[in-house]
Amino acid sequence: MTTRPLPIAIRLDSDVVLRGHEWSVDGPAVLFLHDLGDDLDSWGSITGRVADHGFRVISVELPGHGLSDGDVDLAALGQQIGMMLREVCGSFGPVAVATYGSVAELLLDHGDSTGVPVQVMVSPSPLHPAGIDWAATTHASRLVLSGTLNAGAHGHVEAIYPKLLGPRMLVTAASAATGPDLLADQPQLLEHLVMFVRRYLTGPHLQWIAEHADQIEAAGAHQQTAPGTD
Repeated sequence: MTTRPLPIAIRLDSDVVLRGHEWSVDGPAVLFLHDLGDDLDSWGSITGRVADHGFRVISVELPGHGLSDGDVDLAALGQQIGMMLREVCGSFGPVAVATYGSVAELLLDHGDSTGVPVQVMVSPSPLHPAGIDWAATTHASRLVLSGTLNAGAHGHVEAIYPKLLGPRMLVTAASAATGPDLLADQPQLLEHLVMFVRRYLTGPHLQWIAEHADQIEAAGAHQQTAPGTD
């Protein structure tokens, strides 16, 4: 079993600080984002179970949600998520992002070139009434999880899945549940999540460690000599 999660704060600017939890495991980072109107508690035990598989798990509440600062501003949310990703990737290297619902659509603007080579989209749903601007979407390895007994949700998945850029995998289950409830209802889907992230994130993670070996070693030495340590 992993250690209990620690509270974290990610500063986007002088006015907005996002808050959440981190499971400080020495492994590739997986960032969990909730949908609009929810908070990090919506993931239930899923985040801790992923950490048990050897991943550094970070679960953050979006602006205007839970304990995070700011307001819910749909027009600014994409940019705010980009700022959050830059902070996380700057500390831990390439990251996998798991989300669900309408927020999953915002991940399509991020990919390999922005340090987000792996994405897990659970029951993605429409965000913008005008639809997705596919010309602005990016290349990434994407796992899409969907319940086939929810006609509306699965219909949207079938519409967008062929248009996703990069390696992709669609895994379905006979369930009407969506989002984290789908993973709770169909535990085998969580195993697919773990295997997909391990397959596509391990390589970029190890490459980042090799490229930043000097900085990582210096940071470790600084921690060992910090005041108050043995």
